[in-house]
Amino acid sequence: MICKKCGAEIESGFLYCPKCGESIQLVPNYDVLEEELLSRVVEDKDKAKDNRFATGVYKPVAKASTKQTEKKSSTTASSTKQIDLIKKLGVFVGIVILGLIIIIPLLGSHSYDNLMNKAVYAESEEQFAKALGFYEEAYNLDDSSFEAIYGLGRMYLKVKEYENAIEFLNKALTFDPANKKIYSYLLESYYALGDLDSIYALRETAPNDDILQLFSDYVINPPEFSEAGGDYEEDVVLTLSNSDGNQIFYTLNGKNPTISGKLFSKPIILKEGTTEVKAVSLNSAGEYSEVVTEVYNITYKALETPVVSPSAGTYTQQEYITITVPEGCKAYYTWDGTDPSASGTLYTQPFPILKGSSVLSVVIIDGKGNNSPIYHGDYIYNPQ
Repeated sequence: MICKKCGAEIESGFLYCPKCGESIQLVPNYDVLEEELLSRVVEDKDKAKDNRFATGVYKPVAKASTKQTEKKSSTTASSTKQIDLIKKLGVFVGIVILGLIIIIPLLGSHSYDNLMNKAVYAESEEQFAKALGFYEEAYNLDDSSFEAIYGLGRMYLKVKEYENAIEFLNKALTFDPANKKIYSYLLESYYALGDLDSIYALRETAPNDDILQLFSDYVINPPEFSEAGGDYEEDVVLTLSNSDGNQIFYTLNGKNPTISGKLFSKPIILKEGTTEVKAVSLNSAGEYSEVVTEVYNITYKALETPVVSPSAGTYTQQEYITITVPEGCKAYYTWDGTDPSASGTLYTQPFPILKGSSVLSVVIIDGKGNNSPIYHGDYIYNPQ
């Protein structure tokens, strides 16, 4: 079958064009049984008429004697009873046939195809409640029909029975997961109920960008994180952004940002430890987006014990101490065994071993203020 509106090929059994959505009027088949029954009624009437005249009741009869008259009267009475019985039987058969003539067309008018035709027509006339009734009857005859299920979803939406609309539209979506119109009807139903969670969940099932674009009219885009959550060894500089230019509120303690969020205005520095960041967008109408969350686990890389050369020992020649300093760190040292992180000398270049016996202490401190284990070395320098 070819669609009269767009010319697309339509498979058998469809009541709508899959390309443009144009409805197709179905015409139920001619009822052969009804014709047969009508033919039999006419035939039975003709036979009844012929049989009536065949009895000779209407022929003139000569007068007879009293006995013959009595005998004939008896026979006539018997014949009259038989005729009455036949008449009653004929009336009964006629009633049965007439009932069939009335009932069979009535049954035909409640066939699936006929009901779907009526539903489509009522919908086209915007008689949505009436169309809903026809779709319900059709669905009762065939509860696996996509057309009946989809029709119920549309009509429940039109009469503002949104929960029923959602039920049948979701059923219809299982038949046609990429149907853009079904998505639009579902969005309209969820929005009417104020069910944003279901809208966000439905968005996750969108099969393509064309359908995904439908959601822009119903939801606010949430903030985007410059760094994904995960494990880090360094501080994380986190920036939050929004493609729509809406305000962004966030929390760093896992609390709901719509209640206790701080307005984002500059990059967030995340330091060592576990931080749960929650963020939400707020538009000019006072509507929030969905809340998005990222978790950051930051564990600073442990500093190793400083590498000092030459190693501790006794020397008779002048030697110079060299300390290996990792990038981004500083080294401090003392010669009296005290804690170099508190009162040490900043290492900038190799320095000589002191005469006599001394305890060299060295510590490395990184840019975050983390200290390495302290190096201790006993040095003896006795020049000759």
